[in-house]
Amino acid sequence: MAAASQRYAVAAEEVATIGTSLPQATQIDLSATAVQLIESKFEIGLNAAVLKSSLDTEKRVLDILV
Repeated sequence: MAAASQRYAVAAEEVATIGTSLPQATQIDLSATAVQLIESKFEIGLNAAVLKSSLDTEKRVLDILV
């Protein structure tokens, strides 16, 4: 989740720099950045769902044992 959050932050920062006075060679490819934002958002959601499922399973095991 941390890696996906970092990738999301980097892509968001790239989008935020669009429209500034950057030299032509360092301008951002908006479509690739948008894809990176969507992928990172999906990855964070997927990781959160896996973590929730894992915690739910762990809780059930503890309920059985106690």
